[in-house]
Amino acid sequence: MIDYDKRRDALLESLDTDAFLIFNLEGSDSVSMFYLTGFTGEGALLLSAKEAFLMTDSRYTEQASREVPGLPVKEIKGDYLKEVTTILKARKLKRVAVSSKRMTYYVVEKLRELFGEEIIAFEDPVMALRRLKDPEEIARIREATRLTEASLTSLLGEIKIGVSERELALRLEVIMRKNGAEKIAFDLIVAAGENSALPHYQPGERTLRQGDLLLFDIGAQLDGYCSDMTRVFAVKEVLSQAREIYELVLRANQAGIKAIRAGASGVAVDTIARDVIAQAGHKEHFGHGLGHGVGLEVHEGPRLSPLSKDTLQPGMTVTVEPGVYLPGFGGVRIEDLLIVTKNGSEVLTSLPKDRLIEVG
Repeated sequence: MIDYDKRRDALLESLDTDAFLIFNLEGSDSVSMFYLTGFTGEGALLLSAKEAFLMTDSRYTEQASREVPGLPVKEIKGDYLKEVTTILKARKLKRVAVSSKRMTYYVVEKLRELFGEEIIAFEDPVMALRRLKDPEEIARIREATRLTEASLTSLLGEIKIGVSERELALRLEVIMRKNGAEKIAFDLIVAAGENSALPHYQPGERTLRQGDLLLFDIGAQLDGYCSDMTRVFAVKEVLSQAREIYELVLRANQAGIKAIRAGASGVAVDTIARDVIAQAGHKEHFGHGLGHGVGLEVHEGPRLSPLSKDTLQPGMTVTVEPGVYLPGFGGVRIEDLLIVTKNGSEVLTSLPKDRLIEVG
């Protein structure tokens, strides 16, 4: 059971303001709204030391009564900005915090114009809390990971020469949803042959051929939380070059996982895995960061990269996903999802990766 009161109290304690305001209109900050209340509709949330209440319109009032029965709800009947600022003024609030990363420049400036008091823009104070996962969040991420792995395992028997990337991506999404996923956590990446050398490739009409590398970067969302995993296979035949880069990336992946522990910096962990690839002569073929946090969003803090400013703490979830991408031939990325613990980490992903497996 998630303690939303505890989350809201922790947020207010981190801010030196009278209140905190969230606007979630057309998905602008659905994750903060959900994290602090469990509400999945549109609206605004006002938090202060004295109260917490939801503001929404007639489309969502019944939904709010079901999802957040313990939270007072005020129905907005006109212009959101005008009605919300009227509420702020009525409470004689002077300093109200908002998230500059989640709220548009237009909304912030309009609030300042209508409110007449201080609107203080913090980068993303809710994200700062979301970095550390509680046991319920970890359980949901664990289950989303299990669902993702089971879905890919079911698909493997359907892979054959001549099927297209797009067909495989669609079929995998169907399997995920049948297995209970709310939705896919992100646009599934299914990349064959030379397309696997594009880290954020979108599946197309390319059909599978013998000897292709076949990369799946996939994740499901369950109970609001995401999973993220990458596995690579060989279609019908394992080419020597494919085996060589696969084994290299696997060594980097294992080195990165071994380096995950509380107190390690994001830069240090990235460097350990990156050096494995660089020492094998493929420094220029690994351009992205080693990993990122996963939770309500598939990409959130902390970051493992040369530019990271993060230090790992117990309860953080992170990916370790080194890759080697050879233009014109293909690429390998092996991605696992982990929980940082006091003495190391727990790897949530369990789909076999110890060798390049043939499919089709």
